[in-house]
Amino acid sequence: MISDRQLSILNAIVQDYVDLGHPIGSKTLIERHKLNFSPATIRNEMKHLEDLELIEKTHTSSGRSPSQSGIRYYVNQLLQQTSHQQQTKIQRLSDLLIDNHYDISSALSEFANELSIASQYTTLVMRPNHKKDIINNIHLIRANAYLVIMVVVFTSGHVEHLHLASEVPLSNDELTKVSNFVTAKYDEWNHHRFENELDAFVNSELEKHFIKDMLSTIEIHFDNQSNGIFMGGKVKLIDALNETNVSSIQPILQYIESNKITQLLDDMSNSAINVKIGHEIESSLSGISIVTSQYHIDDKLKGQIAVIGPTAMNYQNVIRLLNTIW
Repeated sequence: MISDRQLSILNAIVQDYVDLGHPIGSKTLIERHKLNFSPATIRNEMKHLEDLELIEKTHTSSGRSPSQSGIRYYVNQLLQQTSHQQQTKIQRLSDLLIDNHYDISSALSEFANELSIASQYTTLVMRPNHKKDIINNIHLIRANAYLVIMVVVFTSGHVEHLHLASEVPLSNDELTKVSNFVTAKYDEWNHHRFENELDAFVNSELEKHFIKDMLSTIEIHFDNQSNGIFMGGKVKLIDALNETNVSSIQPILQYIESNKITQLLDDMSNSAINVKIGHEIESSLSGISIVTSQYHIDDKLKGQIAVIGPTAMNYQNVIRLLNTIW
């Protein structure tokens, strides 16, 4: 634990370091924050914070920079304060879905770009897991004798179009009959009861195979979709780097474009705002922080948001932004 005075000085150092981008001295703290302490007292408290490894002195400046531990201490205070605050929640994604005619890919891409503009950092929006969405209807439309378009409609309003090959030509009436059956029985898929009803429903092994192909196509498609990530403001990550951390850009971009970021978002997937700083993410990523939160399409369908920036991120603004998103 540190004293209230030491905490106020640590907070001021972190905020000034984020704003100015260079080590902070006692004179800067007094001028910018009107601290009611003498320069000698501030220097003594800074020495104590340095002993605790919450701030560190560089060889090129008499000022101090926050260490990763110091930033973590600062962030924990912010998260604790935010958890007690009531924020007006904004359902922006609902509007974007309507604007984009319930095309979820277009809506999430636009959402990622809007979040990047609002936060001034690179943002990632992970596609929700549609296995938790409820299929409302499945429609089959014949494109030609052996190609069927499967339209899957969810209760969230989201629609997917999938292509399905048929080994036998099916009439429109047959397709309607099949789509009605699969819509009604979809929740029983992979259960013995479904197999029994399917045997009673179909007239041939080819029709049975076609229905199983339908269900497998849906499963495979949504397994592939579940890891989909939409990025906003990629250039902002590059802009945030400077001569002291430019060497970290390659591992950062490699991390974002790998499955590791998907696993990280899965691990941080809860309704609370989470922050990972530097080495907490991975040993090679000392230069960045990731702030994550959850968004909702409806009560059941949820996904993850990540804001990525330097460790000297404006955490206060980012946490406030994410705390308003439903």
